[in-house]
Amino acid sequence: MTTTHIVHYNGATAKSQSVIASLAKDSVENGEVVTIIDIGRTTTIKQGFPANRWAKLLGHTVFENALQNILDPLGVAIVPLPPSSQGAAVTPEHHDALEQALESELLTYFRLDHIPKSAEARNLSGRLRSAMMETYAALTELWSHTPPDRVLIPNGRTSRQKAARLVAETMGLNVFLYENGRASPDSYYLGRTQPHDRVASQQEILDGFPLPQGRALETVADTWLTHRMAGSAGTNQFSDQWAPASALSQKNAKRNPTAVFFASSFDEFLAFGPMWTIDEWSHQFEAFDLMMSILEDRGVELVLRLHPNLGTKSRQYFLREVRDILALQDRHPSLKIHWHNEPTNSYDLVRNADYVIVERSTIGLEASLMGKPVWVTQAAQWDMVADVRQVLRPTDISEEVLELWDASPLGAQKFVAYWMAQEKPLHYNWQTWASWDPEKAPLRMKVAQLTVDNSWRHKKRLLLLEWAKWRNSRFTPRGRKSENK
Repeated sequence: MTTTHIVHYNGATAKSQSVIASLAKDSVENGEVVTIIDIGRTTTIKQGFPANRWAKLLGHTVFENALQNILDPLGVAIVPLPPSSQGAAVTPEHHDALEQALESELLTYFRLDHIPKSAEARNLSGRLRSAMMETYAALTELWSHTPPDRVLIPNGRTSRQKAARLVAETMGLNVFLYENGRASPDSYYLGRTQPHDRVASQQEILDGFPLPQGRALETVADTWLTHRMAGSAGTNQFSDQWAPASALSQKNAKRNPTAVFFASSFDEFLAFGPMWTIDEWSHQFEAFDLMMSILEDRGVELVLRLHPNLGTKSRQYFLREVRDILALQDRHPSLKIHWHNEPTNSYDLVRNADYVIVERSTIGLEASLMGKPVWVTQAAQWDMVADVRQVLRPTDISEEVLELWDASPLGAQKFVAYWMAQEKPLHYNWQTWASWDPEKAPLRMKVAQLTVDNSWRHKKRLLLLEWAKWRNSRFTPRGRKSENK
C-alpha cells in the first residue's frame, strides 16, 4: 500500500484548507495511507483565519474543528514536523536554489521589483532563512527514518516549499506539487512540474502530454475561455469589476486598425526566478514605446490597458508606474489609456484589436485562443507553445516583425487543455471553514486579521497595504486622455 506525506501549513495555497482536505480525501480514495506533515511551527508570517473568539465579536464564526472532523473519518493524521536534532549539510547546488527561493519570497512579500535595503527586510530575510534551514534539516531527518512512497508539496517556489522539494528529490522520493487551481473554478492542481516553471510545463506539452484532439480539444479550450469571461462567476478574479462583455464594441465602431497593449504587474514574475527574466528591456514599457512608434506611423490607433492588479501594489510601486505610463503617453499623444480601476472589459478590447501586444499577461493566451496575432515582450507561461511572436530585445523589433499574420489558436488550445487535465475538483469551499469568504472579506474581517499572531511590523504593513489599495483605487488621471473619462 502506498504511503503518502502531504506537506502543509496554513496559507500554503490560496484556498489552503479546501485544497489540503480535498487532496487527503482523493489520496485516501486512491488507496493510499496519508499523513499530513504540518510544518507550521517554522512559519514566519502566519496566515489563515483569526481565532473564533475574535470572529464572534465581529458577528462571524470560524469552524475551528472542521478540518479535523473531515480528516478523522478518512484515517488521516496531522503530524507536526519534529524539530531537527542537528542542522543538515546543504550542498552548494541546494544552497543557491534555496537562496533564490528566499529572494522570491521576499519579492512577493514586499510587492516590489527589488528587495528594500531596510532593517525590516534584513530582519525578515534572517527569520525566513532560519525557518527554511530548519525545515530542510527536520525533513531530512524525518524522511531518512520513515521515507514515504509519495510526497505532495505545495507549489515548490518559496523558501520552505523549495527546501521540502529539494530534500524529497535528493532522497529519490516520488514528488508531486500541488496548488490552487489555475484553469477551472473550485479546483486544485496536482502535477509533476512546479506551477510557475514555464519551461518544464511547456516541455511536457511538446514531449507529447496526452491531450484531446480535434473538436474535443476546441471544446476544452472554449470552456476555459467561457469561465474566464464569466464575470463574478468565472475564474478571472478581475473580470467582475468590468462592464458586461460587448458593451464597448457596441458603442465604438472601429475605423482604423487598432493595437491594444496590455501591461502586467512584473514584480510578481521577478519572484518566479531566472527563467522569467529572459528579456533585455531596461524597463517594462521600453518595448511598448518602440512598437508604438512603428505602428502609429502606419496610422494604427494605440490603446493601453493597465492590469487591474496594479491597484494592489505598494504606493511606491504604483506611483512609479503611473509616472512611467504618463511619460509614455507624452511620447505618444494619441495613446488611449484604460486605467487599472476603469470598468473597461478587456475581452472587448481584444475583440476590437488587430494587434494584441502583451508583456506576459494571460490575456495574451486568451487573445491567441480568439485567433488574434499576439506579440509577447517578456517570458510568458505559454510562449513556447502558442502561436505568438516574442520580442525580447530592441533588435527583435522591426517593420517586418510587426506585420500581421493568420494566427492559429491550436497551440493556445493545447496549453489550456494541459492546464485543465491536471486539475481536480475541490470537495470543500470557504463555507466549510468560516461564515465569510476570505477572498472577499468584509472590512471588519480584514481588521480581524490583525489579531493573528504576527509581528507589529507585519501588521503595520497590512494596514499600509490596505491604505495603498484604497488610494490606488481612487486614482484619476486628471487632464489626460483616457478612453472612459
